[in-house]
Parts: sequence; structure tokens; C-alpha cells
Amino acid sequence: MRLGAPRLRIAGLHLLVLWSFAVAEPVFDLLGQNGEFFAARGSSGTDVILFALLLAFGPPALLLGLEALTPRRARAGLHALLVAALVGLLTLEAIRSWGASGWLLVAIAGAIGVGAAVLYFRLEAARLLLTVLAPVPLLFVVLFLFHSDASQLTLTGTGTASAANERPDAPLVMVVFDELPVNSLLDRHGLVDSVRYPHFAALQRSSTWFANESVVSEGTLHGVPSLLTGRFPRPSELPVYHDHPHNLFTLFGRQAEMHVFETETHLCPPKLCHESSGSFGGQLGSLFADTSVVYLHQLLPTDLTTGIPSVSNGWQDFWRNGGGANDPARRFARFLPTIRPTRRPTLWYLHFLLPHSPWRFLPSGERYSIRPAPGWSAAEVWNDNQAAVDQYWQRHLLQLGYADRLLGHLIARLRSTGLYDRSLLVVTADEGLSFRAGEKRRPASAANLQDISYVPLFMKLPGERRGRIVRRATRSADVLPTIAAALGVTMPWPVEGQNLLHPTHVELQVSVAKDHGRRLVVPAPELAKRREAALRRQVSIFGSDERPSALFAIGPDRRLLGHPFKGGRPVGDLDPIDRSGALIQVSGRVTGPARSVVVVADGRTVAVDPVVQGRFWALVPRDTVGAAPLRVFSIP
Repeated sequence: MRLGAPRLRIAGLHLLVLWSFAVAEPVFDLLGQNGEFFAARGSSGTDVILFALLLAFGPPALLLGLEALTPRRARAGLHALLVAALVGLLTLEAIRSWGASGWLLVAIAGAIGVGAAVLYFRLEAARLLLTVLAPVPLLFVVLFLFHSDASQLTLTGTGTASAANERPDAPLVMVVFDELPVNSLLDRHGLVDSVRYPHFAALQRSSTWFANESVVSEGTLHGVPSLLTGRFPRPSELPVYHDHPHNLFTLFGRQAEMHVFETETHLCPPKLCHESSGSFGGQLGSLFADTSVVYLHQLLPTDLTTGIPSVSNGWQDFWRNGGGANDPARRFARFLPTIRPTRRPTLWYLHFLLPHSPWRFLPSGERYSIRPAPGWSAAEVWNDNQAAVDQYWQRHLLQLGYADRLLGHLIARLRSTGLYDRSLLVVTADEGLSFRAGEKRRPASAANLQDISYVPLFMKLPGERRGRIVRRATRSADVLPTIAAALGVTMPWPVEGQNLLHPTHVELQVSVAKDHGRRLVVPAPELAKRREAALRRQVSIFGSDERPSALFAIGPDRRLLGHPFKGGRPVGDLDPIDRSGALIQVSGRVTGPARSVVVVADGRTVAVDPVVQGRFWALVPRDTVGAAPLRVFSIP
């Protein structure tokens, strides 16, 4: 077949069809079921439409341009190569779940692609089929824009916002942490651990702590809107102002100066909140960069995705590994200077990804990077080795130490500006997290509800100096009505939460909505007992009332940390040890029966880790061992 000028357009049409089936349609199908991908980054309807058109028609146009610039003699060869590649991509996505080696599946897909290219050139029927399918790319675009979650952004109008008539009586400072189960903060007595997390503990002693606060949704994208609207989640809603025009920001927008730093939600209307995530072109570039990660996970067999960023740590900035606009350290550094005395009533709001994964901060704020233990699947299910899961739990608790440090900086700033005593300070979280081998990590389930549902809620009222503990069951939908009451503001829209300072009824159940509307409902006393059992489990693994450095000892032999060690059986089957970062991972296999391993440097135990299924993953802080050689011994 010779692709001369008259046939170049036909060749481009065929590339368009193949591209649509191989790339555009799988992406449209996945993102069309997850409108949060666009809502979390604040994409407008125009953004979504432009994204769809560019994804569907941009790359085929570039490929056609490449063919047009290719010398006529080589054009047929290039076209054959492109046809083979696109058919290969389509085939690989279809066979990726076969369970064979990833590279074997790539070879099979490549061979099928080559065979398809041969048929394409030899059979007129094959080329005719692609020509007949020419309307399909446009159909994919239309279905995506008007019959998927994306249509909520392209078609939905904005409701009328409601604002308070009264001026708030005091400044409001609200901080929402992310992936923070309240048990992570607690000691063996059920109080905030004052040694491990001193700033949270100080806040508990000087504020009203609602000790049995539960979320009404399993995740950020429905949970935060409930926090900020006082209403229960609806599965069809996205976390954007269009779907939630009645919220904390519109309530105070007429009366207060606003300093709002949202993450993965966009409830504050642009006319009130001016924080920008970048130029339009930059947003679109980020959108396509993140889409490439999503597509690669959709395309490649699992064993070939090792070097591809995870898509489980948020909805954007995948390639930046948390170093982009949502980097928690950078966001906090931008937020803190905004806290200063003002003449007008002022609202400060910060939601940032701490102690949310990826876990990469030590309590000091120093960053580290390690080769992680086996983690969780694409379905958010932990692997079945509890020792591996415990390492992630350990890293979560270490990163929580950094969150505590930043909370201390915030409170110090409030005190230095004279705002602490006269402000309403609200500190809470949007969801919990679970660390149970073989169970869901974060999506709520019957097995992990006691870990997912309970989060901290501290409210330091204006003028409050002596803390109190409220132990009755409360819900995240109660937060906004309580804020309004504490600031002397009447709610101008009906809410489903209640004022916790003067409750009208007692909550008898904990109800957590899943993303698609199903609810998990458990009697509050029953779930509270399960949470107490979970706390006992946590303390048995990590202890309590100890300095953060004690977190490098896990399990039943943790008392050995810091002491001289003699005896034990040397462990020789170790994985390569990388000592270049702030943390050193020492992992390997143990033959024979063993309960724990100890890592020893200069005769002193520097880490303790349990052995499960013959494997262990211990972490050692580099600054405690220097260049000393590390030896590992098993404890039978």
C-alpha cells in the first residue's frame, strides 16, 4: 500500500480510530466513573471539554503530521509501525489480567500488533472496517462529556449561596488533617499521648475534646463537604462549590476576611478565595501528566508498574511524589504567615495531606526515602504479611510526629499574634486509616470500621483555657453547626448535624457512607468497644508514653531497644542495605522459628522488628548508627 497525498487523510482517520480504542476510550471510561479526578483539582467545565477534545484528537493529529513530514518512501513503513503499536496497546490492556509475566504479555501484544498491521495492509476489508468506525471517536467524546461523572462539571449549574447576616463573634482557625485515626494519637489510658505528641496533648488539655467523633463518609471527597456543610453525603455530588453552594465559606463570606487553603476539594467560590494552583496552561499540563499515570496503571501488568507513581495517595501531582502544589510542608509554610491580627473578622482554613501517605517525614520534618515493604493492591487491600503492614503503620506514626510539630508551630503563631485566646480553633481530620493485613487500607468495611470512622475533634472556644472531654458519640456533620453556634451565627440553611455545645439528641449509631451510597451502620457502644480493642492492639505493637525514637522497636520484644544485646542467632539472608538516606531499611528472611529480629550496631540494639512468615522489615535511624556495621539476630 502506498500512502500518497490523497490517502494521507484516510491514514489519519485510521490512526484516529485506533487511538480512540487503544487510549482515549479506556481513559474516558475510567475517569468518567471518577469525576473526583477533575473536581479535586478544581477543573471547570471548560477544562474538561478541552481535555476531552485534546485527548481524543490531539495525538492522532500529531501522528498524522509526523507521517506527512516523512519521506514518501518511508511513509508506509512508519504507518505500519504506528498501526502495530496502537493495536499492541489495545491488546495489552485486554490481556493484562492473564496472570503471566508482564514482559511475556508485552511480547504477545506486540506480536498481535505486528500481525494486525500485516492484515491491515493486505486486506481491504480491514482498512474498510476502520473507515466505517470513523464516527466512533466523536461518540466516545460525547458519551464522556454528557453521560458520565464529567457531565456534573460540564452541565451542572450553580445553586444560590446562603450567607450569614451576623458578624462572627471571634476569628475562626480550622485545620483539617488527613488520614488520621484518633487512636494513633492515644496512649494506653485513652488520652492523647503527651510524650509522643506533646502539641496535640497540650491542645487536648486546653480545649473541648470530642473523644468519640466519627466521620459520616469513608473518604475526603465526601467527608470534607460534610464537615463544611453540616449535611450528610450524597453519592452523586462532587467536592466542588457547584454541588455545595451552602458551606462554611459562603456562610462567612460577606462578613469575614478569608484565607482558605483547600486540598482535593473546591468548595470556596473564586470570588471569595483567591488561592491559585497555577495558570490555565499549567493546570492542563498537570491534568495530562496525571492522566498518563492513570493510563499506565490501566494498561500495564502489575509487575511492570514498579517505577510508576502510585495513584492511591491523592488525585493529582502523581509524578511529583507529593512535591507539588499539595506538598504539606510547602502548603503549611504558605499558610502560617497569613495568620496575623486583622481589623475584620477573619476565617483561616487549612486542609493538608498530613499524616496522609506517602509517608516520608520524620518527626523532625526531615524527609527520607526507602525501598518500601510490600504494601497494598490497587483495590486498597493490604498484603497478607502483618510485619510488612506494621512498617507502614510505623511510618504513619513517625509522620504523625511531624504533624504534631506543625500543630505546635501553628499554636505558637496564634499565641505570638495575640489570636489564640480570642479565636475559635477547630482541629479535626477527614478520615481514619487501618493497618490490618489482608483487609482494606482505607475504604470502610465491616473489618476496619473502628479504625476508619473515629477521628480527632478539638474545639478551643474563644476564651477557653481549661479543657474538657465530651465522650458521647458525635459526627463530622455536627462540626459546622457547632462552629456557627460558637461564633453567634444563625445557620441560614437546614442542616442534618447538630450543635454539639447544646445537643438536641444523643447519637446511638455510627453511620459511615461509602462513595457509592451504601452505608455501614453499627451501634455506637459496640463500635466504641471495638475501637478500645484496636487501641490495645496498637499499644501492644508500638507502646505508648515514650519518645518518638521508641517507634523503631515494634512488637513483643520492643523492650530490647537501646540495650546491649548478646546471644541470638545471626541472620545472614539480608536484602541489600541502602544507607544513603535518613532511614536505613534492614530487611530479609529468617530460617527456622523466630518471633523477632534485633538490629545491632556497636553492640547496642538500634531496632526491633517482628518476624511474620519468615520475613521482616526493620527501620533504623541513620543518625543513631553512623557508619557502624549493622548485624541482625533472630529471637526464637
